[in-house]
Amino acid sequence: MTVQPAGVEHLVVTEPEPGIALVELARGKVNAIDTQMYGEIATVFDALSDNQDIRAVVLTGRGRIFCAGNDLGNFRVMDAISGEIEMREVRRSLFSVLDCSLPVIAAVNGPALGSGFGLVALADLVVASERATFGLPEMGVGVLGGGRFTARMLPQQAMRRMFFTAEAVDAETLRTWGAPIEVARHDDHLEIAMSRARSVVAKSRYAITLAKQSLNACEALDVKRGYELEQGFTVRLSEHPDSKIAVEARIAEMAKGAK
Repeated sequence: MTVQPAGVEHLVVTEPEPGIALVELARGKVNAIDTQMYGEIATVFDALSDNQDIRAVVLTGRGRIFCAGNDLGNFRVMDAISGEIEMREVRRSLFSVLDCSLPVIAAVNGPALGSGFGLVALADLVVASERATFGLPEMGVGVLGGGRFTARMLPQQAMRRMFFTAEAVDAETLRTWGAPIEVARHDDHLEIAMSRARSVVAKSRYAITLAKQSLNACEALDVKRGYELEQGFTVRLSEHPDSKIAVEARIAEMAKGAK
């Protein structure tokens, strides 16, 4: 089943299983992102946020490469004025993944570079193929960016090593440096990502969206303010019928297990 938004050319959006949207980056051989594609990413993730039939999103790339980052052609003609317009569109695009009301699971099938690495860092869960590599090549092509997103996944010095050297590392190295990713056999990584998505879609959509809002909102807060905010979301969820159903089901399950 397709849930492809109108006018989107460089992403393929399907619903391979009920409640799970599969989003494939699909532009050329390396899935490099140009201005149009940035806009399409925002369009897709905004549409999925509003789609009441979807509860989880799996993001991957078509072909051998997840995403090679920005189309370098954009940088050849960029100046201060056009650059600010372009960067605003980039922010809108990447933040649409972060702000998606549903959990986003990155299934990284190959190299994820620059903005491609940014998409991975802004996902909620990451399953990487053993063939995946990750890099921040920006300084090697005369631009900057990507450090703040990468710092969601890595300690500062690991991120700075990637940033200043512009050298890519493999998935296992990224994991040993502290990135909370699963590394899987290439032939298995997409199925594992789908399995994680199935665990999500078994929950109430209302609970899923509240959880995503709560986690995003408290990420930058200290422990006291963050936990207070989470408690407020707990109270909101507890009033919903889905919460009562879940509680009663768990109580019945515990009672059955105690017999």
